[in-house]
Amino acid sequence: MDGHDERGALAEQLRESAAIGNMESLQKLVNQGVDVNDQNNMNGWTALHWAATRGHATIVSFLLNHGADKEIKTNKGETAAQLSENPNVVKMLGGEPSQVSIKNELPITPNYIANPVFPYATPPEQRPPSRQSHNQQHQPSSTRDLPVTNGPVDNELVLKVRVAYTDEKDFIEVELEESNLTYESLMELMCKELKVQRELVHKIRKMPDTIVRKDKDVKRLKNFQELELVLTNKAISASSRTYKMPRHEQILY
Repeated sequence: MDGHDERGALAEQLRESAAIGNMESLQKLVNQGVDVNDQNNMNGWTALHWAATRGHATIVSFLLNHGADKEIKTNKGETAAQLSENPNVVKMLGGEPSQVSIKNELPITPNYIANPVFPYATPPEQRPPSRQSHNQQHQPSSTRDLPVTNGPVDNELVLKVRVAYTDEKDFIEVELEESNLTYESLMELMCKELKVQRELVHKIRKMPDTIVRKDKDVKRLKNFQELELVLTNKAISASSRTYKMPRHEQILY
């Protein structure tokens, strides 16, 4: 590999690190002197465009502090601010937080988007349809038009789940069959809905500070109980999210 090819490969690694939120790799590449403003030849995207479109506020701040030019436009004329849907990122980039994102399809799909790392381990086209979409496909039209009730179904336990210590603070609601209230069923459901590999899970936490560890614990859960998956240290380097392990949390592989 000649010098030009090597620089191009490192610049692509820089954009990939920004896209998946890998701060350790990003810092290493910047310290090696890789140009933070290098643009992809096919679409004109820089590392800042990728960090902005993925909503990685910490990565955006780092890039700006290391010379990233927020005025650079893609081949379609888009600035990094225009590609972001994160109000904090848009503000950092000098845009209006109320602006509507104008993201468009890329002419190519990079490997780190087509085959993302944990926790987005399953390509969208291979994921099973959600329960809601499955039911809608098989309901008669007269049933689909009926108003949706807000309460839980009698034979289901509705839970609110998320991954702990990530930038994504919102919970999602999942349904666990009351006829199958076991620890393994809960773990399997949470891993599936949150797209997390089971081997990267350290524990399930019932908010705010109780560990769920056996079937009896699951049977005591109430509707709309808030739960978190706490991940192992191995997940930090593999995750495309910004995983923030607090100092008091010590997890072994």
